[in-house]
Amino acid sequence: MLPHLGARFFRQASVADMMSDGYVWIATAGFGSAVDSFGPDRIDDMQGVVTFRPYVQSTDRIMNFTVRFKEKFQMENPGIRGVPSPSLLLLWAYDTAWSLAAAVNRNRVSRSTPGRTLLGAVLDTTFDGLAGRFRLRNGLLQVSTYEVVNIIGKGARTVGFWTPESGIFKNLKANNEKGLKQILWPGDLATAPRGWDVSSTGSPLRVIVPSRHGFDQLVKVSYNPTNISVIVTGYCIDVFDALMKNLPYLVAYQYVPFNDTSTYDSILNLVYEKEADAVVGDTTISTDRMNKVAFTMPYTDIGLSMIVVLKKYSSRSMWIFLQPLTHTLWITSLAFFFLTGFVVWVIEHRINPEFRGTPWQQFGIIFYFAFSTLVFSHKEKLESNLSRLVVIVWVFVVLILTSSYTASLTSMLTFQQFQPTVTSVQDLLRNGHFVGYQRGSTVKYWLEEMGFHKKNLLGYGTVEEYAEALQMGSENGGVSAIFDENPYLKIFLSKYCEGYTMVGPTYRLGGFGFCRKRWRG
Repeated sequence: MLPHLGARFFRQASVADMMSDGYVWIATAGFGSAVDSFGPDRIDDMQGVVTFRPYVQSTDRIMNFTVRFKEKFQMENPGIRGVPSPSLLLLWAYDTAWSLAAAVNRNRVSRSTPGRTLLGAVLDTTFDGLAGRFRLRNGLLQVSTYEVVNIIGKGARTVGFWTPESGIFKNLKANNEKGLKQILWPGDLATAPRGWDVSSTGSPLRVIVPSRHGFDQLVKVSYNPTNISVIVTGYCIDVFDALMKNLPYLVAYQYVPFNDTSTYDSILNLVYEKEADAVVGDTTISTDRMNKVAFTMPYTDIGLSMIVVLKKYSSRSMWIFLQPLTHTLWITSLAFFFLTGFVVWVIEHRINPEFRGTPWQQFGIIFYFAFSTLVFSHKEKLESNLSRLVVIVWVFVVLILTSSYTASLTSMLTFQQFQPTVTSVQDLLRNGHFVGYQRGSTVKYWLEEMGFHKKNLLGYGTVEEYAEALQMGSENGGVSAIFDENPYLKIFLSKYCEGYTMVGPTYRLGGFGFCRKRWRG
């Protein structure tokens, strides 16, 4: 969250009386880094907020810089009173300017220096700055310790620290104590609010569950014929039950199956119209839906991918023995065979009688000697140590080459080779192929946004229908690819693990979330 947007947000929350008893506000490090730059009026709107910021040790350099900064700021802006101390963002900006200056000075950069050269020099710059050790990794400043602060009174009070190695602890000391110091929550409460308590004597929450078949691993609704009761199971149900059990108070709720699952928007309308309290199931978070209802954080993979058929690729031609090596490697290998034989002949023919004779005999010796090293069966005795060294190196290269060749050829002869029938979305669009999606999902909308025509989109409801459509293919009334969210595709691949694969990029979507009523002020 940007600092100025965060300040406006908490201002509106204060106006709506949401900075009082019973509320908890935790802000991210992007907001916490700028807390020191806020004026008193903005700080008053944030009382009780807990946030994070990178830890910067207070040093004499920072104190001197703060004094000089305030003096110069006051001199240039005489009409402003109460100049705040420089924030962490300002310290980072100061260190960044120093890194740029150091890079220019160290590499003697001029106006004609390419921008990439200057960028590389900055990325390689390391020094002790105002905000600590300045070191960039993958273009980002590395922060090892975060400070947990509680906004109280006129500013922020440190209540703990966090590091990736040690987690949350109270002080930056050896054998530090885990946990946080005392936090004052909104409303000056010393104990953490428990949330909105739901009375056990009141009506239980009506939790709508979509009743459909196809992906029972996520949500399955069945009925007990003995006592005519509803049995709700599945991954989504397990996550929601675990969530409710971990609440610090008891919440009564009951699952209510909903049979009209042609589109999940009709289910969410029940919450929007206050006919239900929540929806639990494989409900995808989207912007349009968030305008009507509120969602929890996603609890599944966030992404849209596609599945295609794997086609068996086998080559049993008489030339298969040539396929383990590329054309370039074959030509290079033959050239080195002759070169090695020629080099050995040049060294040996003056001192070794076995390398003498007519020109044709010598040419045959070169050819035979080079290729006999493949099976290490060369019978010619070498007299020169230099030629022996050449042969030793060449035999080592031949050993690696033959081992690689044998392994590749064995793989081609014994293992089935598969390759996807489609490799990209562009192939589907260019060839006008039919693609499938899950009926009632938001995937159809995203496919249309990608450029697919409605006439080329076919809806399916079960993994069996997915497999049948993919096997038929676009030419026979099926589809060339199935687009769906990752949880559904993983279920499909768990059942049909052979003959199919996920290809192409993963498009980010909202993921699955639990739906509840929006708060209205």
